[in-house]
Amino acid sequence: MIVFLVELVSGMVATGAAAAAIITHPGDEATETHAQRAGAAGEKRVARALERAGVPAIHDITLQDQRGTHQIDHVAAAGDCLYCLETKTWRGELMGHADAHHWTLKKPDGAAQSVYNPLLQNETHRDVIRRVAQVPVRPLVILAGHVRLAGGPVPGMIPLTSAIMEMMRAGAASGRALAALETLARFRGQSRQAALSAAHSRRMRRRKPTRTRQLWTLAVGAALVFLVLAVERAIFL
Repeated sequence: MIVFLVELVSGMVATGAAAAAIITHPGDEATETHAQRAGAAGEKRVARALERAGVPAIHDITLQDQRGTHQIDHVAAAGDCLYCLETKTWRGELMGHADAHHWTLKKPDGAAQSVYNPLLQNETHRDVIRRVAQVPVRPLVILAGHVRLAGGPVPGMIPLTSAIMEMMRAGAASGRALAALETLARFRGQSRQAALSAAHSRRMRRRKPTRTRQLWTLAVGAALVFLVLAVERAIFL
């Protein structure tokens, strides 16, 4: 009987360990890609440039509206308006029309990638900011990487230095623009919490109940096998 219990407990422990290994497999965790690291580095460069130029700004803003959640890289205040800044650190050659939903990025290695039109993306961000801040908002896509525009200059897409110069020419932020920036900063905190809650809900919905059932079936099946083996050994020994 003692042998039987030892075999049974050992089998259950081994099965539990196997199930835990499946659940916590490293492949299930999100990994930071090279593109994400480059994007984060580009956003830091823009933030530092704004700070050095003395342009008031807030960064990494998450806002929500009826269309969903919007992640905005930077919002700066200059003159009597806000600037909605979308940072892109692409490398290669960018091809597309202003009204097309998707553009093509030809990378240095020759690979082609379809990317969402950054002008349309930033126009959506502009509309969200304008509804919250109630001031004029100018959208600018900041080209912080090494990318060439195949069709020549595109209005609304400029290098970082050009964006800083434009904001400095606009002059110091007015009281109205600064108040709008403060309003946006307060609203950002509320929206961030809502966005985190929404993201958690989406993750919970994505969990497939069939996977849980499969794991339980595996555990119970393995336990039964160990049980049968232990019983046979107890009988014949």
